[in-house]
Amino acid sequence: MIRSRALYLSPIDMRTNNGMAHGQLQLLKALCSVYETVDLLSAGASNRQAREWLKNAGLQVNVLEGFYPSLVRLNSILWYGGGVILCNRLRLIDRFCFPIQTPLPQSWIEKYDKIVCYYAWHHRLLRLDRAGEKVVVDTGDVMAERHERTGARRWITLRAADECAVLRSSSRCIAVSEDDAAEFQRLYGVRPSVLSFVPQCSPELLEVASRERPRRVGFMGAPSYVNEEILRLLASPDFMAYLKEAGIEFVIAGGICETVDRSVLRTLERLGAVILGKVGSTAEYYSQIAATVNPVGPSTGVKIKSVETLVAGRSLITTRWGADRSLAAAFPNQVAFIDWPTEPRILGELCVKVVREEPPDTRAAAETYVREATRALKEMLGP
Repeated sequence: MIRSRALYLSPIDMRTNNGMAHGQLQLLKALCSVYETVDLLSAGASNRQAREWLKNAGLQVNVLEGFYPSLVRLNSILWYGGGVILCNRLRLIDRFCFPIQTPLPQSWIEKYDKIVCYYAWHHRLLRLDRAGEKVVVDTGDVMAERHERTGARRWITLRAADECAVLRSSSRCIAVSEDDAAEFQRLYGVRPSVLSFVPQCSPELLEVASRERPRRVGFMGAPSYVNEEILRLLASPDFMAYLKEAGIEFVIAGGICETVDRSVLRTLERLGAVILGKVGSTAEYYSQIAATVNPVGPSTGVKIKSVETLVAGRSLITTRWGADRSLAAAFPNQVAFIDWPTEPRILGELCVKVVREEPPDTRAAAETYVREATRALKEMLGP
């Protein structure tokens, strides 16, 4: 049944091509298929940037203007900037809390049938606990004390008290993986529902799944500290030697090629890697490889390249943090796990083994995954 109106809260600069941008695009498309009218309160990008992004994405969404949306955006920038700079970059403080809140007006709460909040930050900043069960929160990640748990000081963090308040509110919280749901339960005694990520280019990836797999292993990533560390690991002669001896090429693509230390790229090229840089499309990249190598360390949040790899019918070589048990079960024989910390020589051996073994019927598994995940998301966002 088509309901009348939904509100979506976007916390980020939508032009950024990362996990957050992909995740909110999935949410917005689902909302547009369920609700007659979808309004967007942009707390990150300017209204002009938001409209351009929505137009390019082909989404009929109204960007809200006026005093209150402007106030929310200003407060979000101050809070986010304070958290990143004071806590994560300068390390002047250990925790960053919400000095000023901008509660969503009660008239707005009453106007909307559903309010969807991407990431937990704005649930606290806008006091969405007052909207009760109308609110759906895509947690996106396990944020509390993040810099202590993972060592990623560059990433913003939340106080455990704030995250716990969101999870224990009457809002419906959604985790992006079974591992994240288990972590929330361990931390707060609450296990949220799980939302499976579906790449927006899944139709194109499904076509790739029907094609022959070249003798290539690849790594594609957006600019991030985590991806920089992975490339440093892959720049090991022990890893590259096994691929070269087996006649298997190693390719690197994505924005990470522009931000990682140039010495790392030079080392990889000297060892035989092919640096693609930014590619024309995600499907174009996956059509060039047989397997993705992603030896990610302890982390939470959706692993986009893992899902894209599997939907494209390619094999995935990763640690237990790169693919939880439910994702591996949805794609039988496509995921090969390696221990963490990762030994480059063993990783090279596993890559060679995986490329030589082609998993059967990869497209059927991908079609089932996309269909079921899309259906489940619409049910979660519905009335």
